Amino acid sequence: MMSFKSATNMTSPRGIDDGSLGLSDSQHNRRKRLVLLHHAAKCPSAEGHCKISHCSEMKRVWKHIATCKGANCNFPHCFNSRVVLSHYRRCKELTCVVCGPVRETDEIQKTNKKRTAFTAGFHQDTPSHCRLCLQEGDEPLVRDCSCRGRTGFKHLSCIVAAAENKSRQAFAWNRMMVTREAFTTCPDCNKDFQNEVCSDLLKARVIFVEREFKTDHMLYLHAMVDRMRVLVRKRSEQYRAEGEETCSKMLTVIEEIRRTNTQSNAFMLNVATAYSVMGSFSSNRAEEYHEKSREIMQQLDEKEIEAITFETRHFGL
Repeated sequence: MMSFKSATNMTSPRGIDDGSLGLSDSQHNRRKRLVLLHHAAKCPSAEGHCKISHCSEMKRVWKHIATCKGANCNFPHCFNSRVVLSHYRRCKELTCVVCGPVRETDEIQKTNKKRTAFTAGFHQDTPSHCRLCLQEGDEPLVRDCSCRGRTGFKHLSCIVAAAENKSRQAFAWNRMMVTREAFTTCPDCNKDFQNEVCSDLLKARVIFVEREFKTDHMLYLHAMVDRMRVLVRKRSEQYRAEGEETCSKMLTVIEEIRRTNTQSNAFMLNVATAYSVMGSFSSNRAEEYHEKSREIMQQLDEKEIEAITFETRHFGL
């Protein structure tokens, strides 16, 4: 049997694409080990029957690691495997060349699993038409909220259109901010949308505010902060470009408000939150952004923060 050390210096096992082109030997070997461990942890095949090279060997490593007691362990591949697994658990870099592809695969699998489970739970009760437009059409119906039975199914585009109309009305009524709930709360059950539906709606909110209320800097900044929170949780390379573009726009808005000398306490709290979420997203400037957030928060006392938070919730920011 070929040793695992030899395996980490050859091409990817058949059936696994680890995208290792252009990596150093060390990065290539660590990624290869992580890819194999990741596969073995979820492989449903009986030991010895999987077509992926070294799957059985990695399954034995997993069983050993579960009971391993120390750094002096001589079990084959134990130490190096624990090192790369520790890196995977602790790494927060979205573009990490070692664990990034595995993390992105995990994210995609989790999303697909949620969608499959959710669809399986209600597909027989799904009506043929949208609750809002009362039409069928080619666009799929979504519902990820607390509605039950045959209620609450809508086209995503119809939810967005209704949220935009409600937001325009709120702004016309001299509400300080367009209501966040218009985009995040189901009008039927009055509960928040979840998962990918919520993510898509928060993105739609940014697009809407950018298109129609871009000069309302507080509103624009807060919409982008909400979207960035989603991108931070996803931790996936496919959202990297959007996150970087949003961070750039947030910094531009912050500077624009500073130039107009309208730095209210509400603005300061909003900016502190913006820096905090940018720090969670951008590993290269995380320390800088988090420090700026802390400096601003120190300028506001607890009573001011509580008052601003209450006002923000009341006006639906």
